[in-house]
Amino acid sequence: MEERCFLQAGKLIRPFSLSSKVRCRGYSLPLERAITDFGADIAFGKVGEKMKEHYGIEAPSSMVRLITQKHASKIAKLKKETSSQEAIIISETDGSMVPIVEIDEADKQAKKDARKARKVCWKEAKLSLARGKDRANRFYAGSIGTAEQAGQQMLECASLAGLKEGSYVHVVSDGAPWIAEQVKLKFCNRSGHLIDFYHLCEYLSEAAIWCNIFEPKKWLEESKEKLKAGKSREVFKEIEIKFKGLDHPEQENGLVRCYRYMEKRLDMMNYKSALDKGLPIGSGEIESSHRHVVQKRLKIAGAWWKAENANAILNLRIGRLNGHWEAYWSSYKTAA
Repeated sequence: MEERCFLQAGKLIRPFSLSSKVRCRGYSLPLERAITDFGADIAFGKVGEKMKEHYGIEAPSSMVRLITQKHASKIAKLKKETSSQEAIIISETDGSMVPIVEIDEADKQAKKDARKARKVCWKEAKLSLARGKDRANRFYAGSIGTAEQAGQQMLECASLAGLKEGSYVHVVSDGAPWIAEQVKLKFCNRSGHLIDFYHLCEYLSEAAIWCNIFEPKKWLEESKEKLKAGKSREVFKEIEIKFKGLDHPEQENGLVRCYRYMEKRLDMMNYKSALDKGLPIGSGEIESSHRHVVQKRLKIAGAWWKAENANAILNLRIGRLNGHWEAYWSSYKTAA
C-alpha cells in the first residue's frame, strides 16, 4: 500500500511515518531489536532467512550488519548497575584467538585492487568472568585489546558481581604473566591468584617420565595429591633435582618445560587453602565461556573481522549475558 504524503510549510509530511515512528525505507525499533538479536548469534547472511521465516520480511545482509553493529557499539556504553555486595568474588580470565583483518588505508589508496591492502591475522580476545562465591550468575567483560584494558575489564566484571571494600577476590588462570600483573595492579593485597590445577598437571604429566621412568603415572598421581595437600614446593624440589642432573638443560623437553613453568609461579599454587575454603582450583568456567561467548560467533567458518566490529559484537553478546539487554532497549526507546 502506497503511503499518502502532503506538503506542509515546504516540507514533505508522511503521516504514517510520523505515527509509527518509522522513517521511509527505514526499520521500526522492534524490527531492529529482532535483527540485532539474530545478528548477535548467527552470520549476518543467515539473519535474512530467519527474518523471512518468522516475520515474512526480507532484510538484506548489508542492512543486517549495519543495524547489528550500530546497536552493538552502543550497548557497551550503557551504564551498568552493580549487583549485591559479596564477601568473596570468584574471578577467572583467559584469552583465545580470533580471526582479524586489517586494512592499510595508505596502501589501499596506492593500489587499484583494495583486496591487496588487506592483511589477515589472529588476535587474542581476552575474556573475564566474575561471580559471588555461592552464586551461579556470572558477569562477563572482554575485548580484543591490551593487557591494561583487560585488567580494567577484570575489575569491571568483579564490580558487577558485587565487589566491595573488604571483598576477597579469588583469581584462577593459566598463569600468563600479563594476567598475574593485572591481578596485582587491580586487586592489590585483597586477592589470591591460583594457576589452574589441570593446566599445571599437563606440565607435570610431561615431566613424569623424567621423575619416575618405571612408574610415571604413579608419580603423577602422588604429585597431584601433594599439591592439594599444600606441598607444592616439595614437588618442585624433586623436579628441580632432576633438572639440575640433566647433561643438557638447555635442550627443550617435558622436564625442562615443567621446571621453568613452576619456577616462576610457586606463589600461585596454594591449592590446599582454596580447597579448605571451598573455592575452585580450576578455570574450567572461563574456558567453556570462551566457547559460547567468543568463539561461537566470532569464529564462524570463513568469517574475518575488523577489530572494532569484533569488539562490538563481543560487547553485544556480553551485554545480553550480563542482563543489560532489556535495559538497553528501554533506554534506546526513551531516547528515540
